[in-house]
Amino acid sequence: MDNDFPENPHLPKGTVLPRNQVAGHKHEGRSKLGLLQHEDGTILKASQKPPRGTREVDFYKQVFDATCTDKTILQLRSFLPRFFGVCHLEEYPDVTYLKLENIVYPFRKPCVVDIKMGKRTYDPEAGPAKIAKEVTKFPYVEKFGFQFTGMQTYDPVEQKTKFYDKFFCRKLGEDELLKKGLGAFFNLQQCLRRDAIQVLLEKLREIESWFASQTMFSFYASSLLLVYEGDMPYNNYLSPCIQCHSKEDSGCGSSGCGSTELDQNEDSSGCTCESDKTDDISSISIENSSSVISTSLNDIKTESSEDLHNDAIADVRMIDFTHVFSQGEIDENYLFGLRNLIRNLEMLLELPS
Repeated sequence: MDNDFPENPHLPKGTVLPRNQVAGHKHEGRSKLGLLQHEDGTILKASQKPPRGTREVDFYKQVFDATCTDKTILQLRSFLPRFFGVCHLEEYPDVTYLKLENIVYPFRKPCVVDIKMGKRTYDPEAGPAKIAKEVTKFPYVEKFGFQFTGMQTYDPVEQKTKFYDKFFCRKLGEDELLKKGLGAFFNLQQCLRRDAIQVLLEKLREIESWFASQTMFSFYASSLLLVYEGDMPYNNYLSPCIQCHSKEDSGCGSSGCGSTELDQNEDSSGCTCESDKTDDISSISIENSSSVISTSLNDIKTESSEDLHNDAIADVRMIDFTHVFSQGEIDENYLFGLRNLIRNLEMLLELPS
């Protein structure tokens, strides 16, 4: 892996911009704080102003409290990025950062999509202006219960990473979400990544089972981050159709390949491409209370990169918790979107090979 991140005068010492951030607040300096990647590989997320920022910090501390014995919370913990406490940077001493596991770290060429969950993305405290703004972002969210906010894919043939921003995602029509949304993400045009879909479906069903019984939390404007390995030649779970990735081939004879033609304009607004080059990086004041579950910040670094990459095919985690409330009832809003997402992934697998 290369260690040639461009220098940026707005970046705090020992940090870089995450190369695989597809949505959320992006760091542009003091005037606009966003995600940073620390030199140990973890993600630093700037806490928002109260009450949203405080709510998210308190949520992570509750879930990762080392003294917790609640089975609902202990199960939820496995669905989240690991939490290493909060910290402050020398350059921004008044800003609290959450120190989180970097979910994409184990992947050579990660394909990443941020999916905001729920047919209602505004919380109970939202005013009329906020409600109107959220409703107009994606007209079909009430029908599907989820929406794409950004994604990146990797083409192992052209060795390029493609980025799809929120504007591209919002333009997806009602009949395009399956093939041009999920289909584009899982490489439907060349060879459907059934292996990754199946792994993710198993994980999503575990999350669904948790939501179907818990009444402790209600999540608004929270996302699922789906990641899978795009570097197929180095993946231990090779799709049987890897040999069909020739532009001269009109299709694939493998039963594992969904070679359905996908009509998409890759040069449309919101999609950009670049030749991909995976980057990695090998002081901060950590406030990690002894009451918070803490794995060594060097754990990710001390594990062999080769072992990490060989084991990783796909992963999904729940992220973004600035709008989590305790309402004492099943979170039907999130559950509706989650079940629709699962069904759409199943429909993708059902497409003719």
